[in-house]
Amino acid sequence: MSSKKYKYGICNLSVVPVRKDPSSISELITQLMFGELYTITKQVEKWYYIKVEDDSYNGWVNYTQIRIISKIDFDILNLVKPKYSIKIIDFIYKNSEPTLISMGSKISSCQYLGYTYKGDFSEDINNKTILESATKFLNSPYLWGGKTSLGVDCSGFTQIVYKINNINISRDASLQASQGRLITEKEIKPGDLAFFGESNKKITHVGIMLNKEKIIHAFGKVRIDKINSKGIINLVSQRISHKLICFKTY
Repeated sequence: MSSKKYKYGICNLSVVPVRKDPSSISELITQLMFGELYTITKQVEKWYYIKVEDDSYNGWVNYTQIRIISKIDFDILNLVKPKYSIKIIDFIYKNSEPTLISMGSKISSCQYLGYTYKGDFSEDINNKTILESATKFLNSPYLWGGKTSLGVDCSGFTQIVYKINNINISRDASLQASQGRLITEKEIKPGDLAFFGESNKKITHVGIMLNKEKIIHAFGKVRIDKINSKGIINLVSQRISHKLICFKTY
């Protein structure tokens, strides 16, 4: 099978692991959500190297979880206004059979994939809906590379919450920090992002501001902690868990 012949794909499963290297035991670096589009750039044996259309993230997907589509279909689907599921867990249906999907699934791809969806989706952007989306993830376990309520990392959490509110940001915290507009502590409004790390050149963590004194972020689990000018104050240890670098609005 030539990778030159098969160049475009769509995620037709609930969630698909994307790995750093072409191996099932390789590090999970992100996940494809139902309905997401991608470009296949090369193939090594039973693994495809893809670029996710929404955030240009690259990684390896096993051939058993690849759904090839034509360039024409890829272009048509790219023109469809995206709609994302907003329930933590919901269902799509094919021939009355349910398939579970997670928040942030691209349900605007349902018709193309032969599914129906009767749930809610987010269209209006405001600070309130960002916070409502974020708090639905409370107590979701931390998972490096994860993007669902069954396992999510800090930047996967912020990316999904922003995406379902029609704000596209990059996958990793360091890349998210390069986007948006830098703001001061006085300018913070609910829904803005806070970034943490060793320096401006090494951002390692991100969270969503609930207000000027509280933050929701993925650290062990999705949790709410206090924050001050120095960083996040873990409510269990009462110590600074992450050093504050900056705030951004989008």
